[in-house]
Amino acid sequence: MDRRSVLRAAALAAVPAIGGTGLAVSGSTAAFGAPAATVDLGPAALACNTLSGGFVGDQPYIVSHLMLPARLGIFDAAAEHAVNLTELPTGGGAWASLADDTTIYIGTHTVADLYRFDTETMALDRLGNLPGATYVWDMCRTPDGKIYLGTYPDGKVWELDPATGAVRAVAVALPGQTYVRSIIADADTIYAGVGAQAHLVAIDRASGTAKDITPPELAGEAFVYQLAQTSTHVIAGTHGTGQIAIVDKSDPTSYRIVHPDGVITIGKMATDGNDVYFGAGYALWHLDLVTGTTTQLATTADGDFVTAVHVRGGKVVVFTNSATMWTYDIATAAMTMADLQAAGMPTAPELPQSVHSMFGRQAYVGGHGGVEVHEPARPEATSRIRIAGEAKAMTHVGRFLYIATYPSASIVRHDPATGQTTVVAMIGNEQNRPGDIAAHARRNLLLVASSPDYGKVGGALSILQLDTSELNVYRNLVEGHAHVSTAAHPSRDIGYVGTERPSGATASATVVSFDLATRRRIAEIVPVSGAVSILSLAVLGDVLYGTTNAGVLFAVDARSGAVLGTATIATARTGLVVADDRLFAVSHQRLVRVTPGSLATEVVVDGLTADPTSFPMLAYDHGKLFTITGRNLLEVRPS
Repeated sequence: MDRRSVLRAAALAAVPAIGGTGLAVSGSTAAFGAPAATVDLGPAALACNTLSGGFVGDQPYIVSHLMLPARLGIFDAAAEHAVNLTELPTGGGAWASLADDTTIYIGTHTVADLYRFDTETMALDRLGNLPGATYVWDMCRTPDGKIYLGTYPDGKVWELDPATGAVRAVAVALPGQTYVRSIIADADTIYAGVGAQAHLVAIDRASGTAKDITPPELAGEAFVYQLAQTSTHVIAGTHGTGQIAIVDKSDPTSYRIVHPDGVITIGKMATDGNDVYFGAGYALWHLDLVTGTTTQLATTADGDFVTAVHVRGGKVVVFTNSATMWTYDIATAAMTMADLQAAGMPTAPELPQSVHSMFGRQAYVGGHGGVEVHEPARPEATSRIRIAGEAKAMTHVGRFLYIATYPSASIVRHDPATGQTTVVAMIGNEQNRPGDIAAHARRNLLLVASSPDYGKVGGALSILQLDTSELNVYRNLVEGHAHVSTAAHPSRDIGYVGTERPSGATASATVVSFDLATRRRIAEIVPVSGAVSILSLAVLGDVLYGTTNAGVLFAVDARSGAVLGTATIATARTGLVVADDRLFAVSHQRLVRVTPGSLATEVVVDGLTADPTSFPMLAYDHGKLFTITGRNLLEVRPS
């Protein structure tokens, strides 16, 4: 048995067999003839995701991301063995951490808590919560020992005094902007990188007065994503088109703009004199501050991305999202890798992103940096498909699995027979977050609904012709709305898109019908007045079903476009799937069968307790439904 199977077998040891999951299973025989059988297949996706890493003395450390439980891992200087593993009681992990002498400070996300870990006593202290924030995005330390943090969605800069443990809000960086995505500070000034409309803000440490010093060339960028500094300049890297602004601290109107070829996001940065080292995707880059030239130096593993950069004694050390640490020798250009998962950082159940099943043999769970492949007949053995980014939606056509990924808005094809994975198309058009994917077998098409990148407005329906790989993108089918769900009528040349209204708008979310032959919009309807978003769509017979963000189910006549009925079946987001001639819906709490016509529901499984920060997920294949309970994959066999 391989290492992954051993880990999964251990996780499954505490999982009861059929009917013993602790879930409430429907006992009705009117709908099914017998109660539904359930099988808890164990963790939906086991991963070792990390977004923060550094050094305490000569010992590397990392902090996990979107795994349960969240952990801090500290390793020996050779990065061969874990010397300490500490669970964080709150939060979903960390984007931000730093080391100060023998102490590691960690800012968490989902719950914005601040932790201090003493590596001498191995004591973990929770210093407090940052009210109004859910994410700590970045943190920095000043020469006088203060620590500054940038948060979301309050858009604030915070100060921690390590001597007293006191935390105070310094300022809202820029009114109207919700992200302080990056932060750096010197003796007098805090520099905050803001989004989702990129700005660089200078905040006086003494008075808290903020001044926007954004170079006009950064207009249209989504974020000042990363910051670094020298004694004379602040270096700001953006997300959008991957620009770097080199700004004179004494005169911010004096600046230079650098744009590395082919880069859209400037990742973590570190300075060493006039040398700036930064991550971009899975690559390490160098910027010469004197000449303004940029050079790609080396790459990590394909599909990874750089999450931290440190310059140490003639070497550049980068950490990646897959718990690896790479060391680049500046003198020799040699690149070596240390696997911190192999050194002892445990895998843990990650937050699932999508679910699909095919062939009656395999179930797939999308995660971060990969897709977990389950064989329900052998729940102790899984494999993982490595991909770049998050697998937000999946479907299959023929023998191929298709995956829509964030943040690159790519469509990826996987062949289970050969194991080959290929990026077949990139949506572009300012899109970064696919929400749903559907196939139209008659025309051999793939439909993807997507939302725009941060700071942009207007989603898209992308249609991929599978036999030619030709991609056509139809932006703004509803002006300004994100496009979050899609479905295709199997016997008509019609596709459907569900939208989400812009933040702050009062107009209702809509459903658009789209002619797949002429590639023209047919009609737009509002199935539920006041709905913020249409999160799921499914076609059964000649009826289009959908759900809203508030758990309202609706039915629309596919021929006339008339709304046939609505019913509230949950209190929040709900997913749909067609199972042969039946319709099922799932919320975070329960799986129900929907009766066409009356829209009455009958509970199949209750007590799912899926993570409320995720979307409800449901897949069907060969008589089996697959959904999420907690962070486990649940197989349901309705009779």
